[in-house]
Formats: sequence, C-alpha cells, structure tokens
Amino acid sequence: MTSQAIYILLNNSRLHIQSGELDKGNELLVKAQALDANNPDVLRLLSVVAAMKFDYSGALTLIDQVIVVTPNNAIAHSNRGNILKELYRFDEALISLDKAIELQPDYAEAYNNKGNVLQDLHRYEEALQWYDNAIALQKNYAEAYSNKGNALELLHRHHEAMEYFDAATSINPRFVDGYWHKALGQLSAGNYEMGWQNYEARWFKNHATKLLYGNVSRLETLQNVSGKNILIWAEQGLGDTLQFCRYIKPLVELGAVVTFLVQKPLIQVLDSMRSYCTLVEKIDAELEIFDFQSPLLSLPLLFQTSIETIPVNVPYLASNKDRQSEFSSRLVGGKNLKVGVVWNGGFRVDHPELWAINKRRNIELDQIAKLKDIPGVDFYSLQKGDPAESELIEKQDLLWPNIINCVQWLDDFSDTAALIENLDLIISVDTSTAHLAGALGKPVWILNRYDSCWRWLRGRSDSPWYPTAKIYQQSKPGDWAGVLEQVKNDLSQLALKSLNQ
Repeated sequence: MTSQAIYILLNNSRLHIQSGELDKGNELLVKAQALDANNPDVLRLLSVVAAMKFDYSGALTLIDQVIVVTPNNAIAHSNRGNILKELYRFDEALISLDKAIELQPDYAEAYNNKGNVLQDLHRYEEALQWYDNAIALQKNYAEAYSNKGNALELLHRHHEAMEYFDAATSINPRFVDGYWHKALGQLSAGNYEMGWQNYEARWFKNHATKLLYGNVSRLETLQNVSGKNILIWAEQGLGDTLQFCRYIKPLVELGAVVTFLVQKPLIQVLDSMRSYCTLVEKIDAELEIFDFQSPLLSLPLLFQTSIETIPVNVPYLASNKDRQSEFSSRLVGGKNLKVGVVWNGGFRVDHPELWAINKRRNIELDQIAKLKDIPGVDFYSLQKGDPAESELIEKQDLLWPNIINCVQWLDDFSDTAALIENLDLIISVDTSTAHLAGALGKPVWILNRYDSCWRWLRGRSDSPWYPTAKIYQQSKPGDWAGVLEQVKNDLSQLALKSLNQ
C-alpha cells in the first residue's frame, strides 16, 4: 500500500513540475519522502525541483543521497553533472557525466549534458562530438540538435548552426528553445524579418517573463490605431527599456494614445517622454480603459523593423538641465578628456537564469584599472551596486587612486544622465548605462563579451541602434586583456588629439 501511495504521489508531482507548479510538486514529494525517506526516485525529483528553483547546493545534497542509495544510477550521475555545471565545478561535472556514460553507454542525455559542460568550458569543437554521439543514439533528439547549433554559433559557423536549429524545430515543432535560438541567430545576423517573429518564443521558453494583461486585447497590427488607448509595458531589463522606448513616439505619431508602463528606477530619466505619452510606474486605473496592450519588445515586430528602418533620431532622451549645471561645477577643469567608466552590470537577484551571462559580461576592477595611466584623461566612476561599488571603495587607493568615484552623486538614472551630459565619453560593459549614453547621443564605447548579445549584431564595431556607439568585442571567450589594450590605444590617441586642439 505504501509503495502504491508513493507511486501516485510521484506521478502527480511530475505533472505539477512539468506545468511549472514547483511548490505543489515539491509538497507532494515531501509527503512521499515521509513514507520512505530513502526512496531514490523521490530524492531525485526533490533534487530536480531544487535545481529548477536555482538551489543548486540543496540539489547537490539530494542527488548525492540518491547515489548513496543507488550507486549505479546513471540518471542520478548525469543529474549530478548538470548540477555541478551550474555551480561552475566543471571538472567534477565531467567526472559525473563520464560515470553516467560508463554505467549506461546508450544514455543519450548524458552525452548531450557532457557537450553542454564542454561548451561552458569554451571547448566548442569537443562539444560538437558529444552532441553527435547523443544524436547517433537518439535520432530525434531535438535538444541535442539545438545545443549543437549553439556550439556552432560560438564557432562562428552560423549557417550550419541555423541548419541544426531548423532540424530541432522540424523534429519537434513545439520545441520552444529551438525557435528562441533561431531568433538570437537571426537577429545577430540582421535578419530582422524572421528574427522578430521568432523572438516571440521568449514567452514560452524556460524561465520566461510572464505575459501580462491578458484580459486586454494584444496589439497585433498598427492599422487603425489612431485614437486607440494603448498600454505598452516594459518587460525586460532597464537597458531594454532605454533601448526600445524609442518606439513610443512613432506609435503616438500614428495617432495612438499611449500609456507607457516602465520600471520605477527609470521614471525620472524618461521624463522628457511625458510630452507625448503618459508615463507610469504602475497601473492604478481600470484596464478596461485600454483598447490594446503590447509588451515593449514586440513593437519592432509590429513596425516591421529592418536594419535600415531602426528609429535612430538620437538623442531621443534628454536630461534635466538644472542637474546638468550642478554636475558641471563638480567636474575637474582643464583640457583633459572626461571619461565615465562602468565595468560591472551587476547581477539581477530576481533573475538567476541570467547570472552566467552577467558573469561573462562583467570585468574585474583590477583589469579595467589598467586604463588608469593614460595621460590626458580624467576618469569618473559611474559604477553603482554591489559588489563592484564596495570593491572600488575598498581597493581604490591600491588599484585606481585617481578615479573620481561619483556614486554619492547618483541617486537615480536621471542623475546619471545629467552627469553623462557633462562627460566627453562613456566606456561601459553591456549594461543600462551604455544604453542611456546612446539614447542621449553621447559617445559610448561598449566593452562586449565574446558571445555577444544579439542587439549588437555580428561582426560590427558600430551600432545601427546608437550612432554614437563603438563596440569592442572579445576575440575569444574571457579575453578582456585584448579588448582593454585596444581601448587603451584608442583612448590614448583621442586624449592626445584633445590636448593638441
């Protein structure tokens, strides 16, 4: 009777887990565990739920218990490899995955998982072999095809990558990650016609942003929008809002009456938009007043945006003139270039699925500080948020004594905008400050990771989104030294030119 009860609880918990109801699934598993504390299936699923909640340490403890009970459990060893990968313990992950393969040589998922670890280690060519092994064992393994496409993208074999993404969605037309990776590849290549369409897969992929305001009709065409009340809502990060808020004015110019719902930290810096739309940080009114709604990053699709038709009337944001004047009096005088610096985009605590990308985009203080000795430049830190802000305070005297730390001046983005207006150049990693500088029409040098975000396009040092931007991209994963050496040379020449004028 006990085994039957556990069987029922396990099956029901799986259904909840598959539908994303992790707490309900976990609750049933805890009940099953009370009936049999060492049941390996219960422990393994508890580990899966913990990993899905990003509690990788807890997941590892649970999967280790499974292996104690069933040491020859190939699935458990494979799961352990996945968890160790998320903990950046890559060598241990490979050992666990090799054990899974040894125990069950026909277990395709273990081969696929090993390819993923090798990809995180930047061993892309080796990863391809393991994806091929997985596909050889399981011909219709859509995920392995898609993962191989990702590795091919990172090897700059873009045409082949798209073939594998196409294969993944052909095998399983409901395989959302395949469409998502197609979108990223297409947008990176400037194929906006297909890219914007596939970008809508973002609502259905793992860890998707929730599609809000479903009780208001979705805006699906720009025809006959004149006189319509339309809610546009920011859906992603602050930088995304700063980049794509440029679409609000063209929508208003079609006659729409727009309410733009944005994140609270951006309310003041977007204040200049109030001349043509209603700007809010929350919706107090009844939603019935709106005829349509749309998430912000669906507007490029609605406008059928191509590279040539990106709205690029910069500046499309303006800073507060009084604050501008205030900062002007605080800056160092003379002919030196005034350069603002941001080297860390921080970590969005509420989005752990982005932590790995954030880690790759950020630069350590001791690396960026190598710019400090360039003659003819006064550096200003625009860095806010820990750990970078605290690290600068702690190590400034040692690593960058002559940088001017502006953190005490910057209460919000409107302060940052006013300060940027007083500077000659911004040097920033791919974060919201770079977008703000571009939106203000200020020169900005963007320090870009190897696996670049799609918005910067492939193989370009300029940006059709920001005419004043210059992109410095890693030539190999993690190589900030090469990027900073190029920046140092270019900045030295720019400073010398400024001093000679």
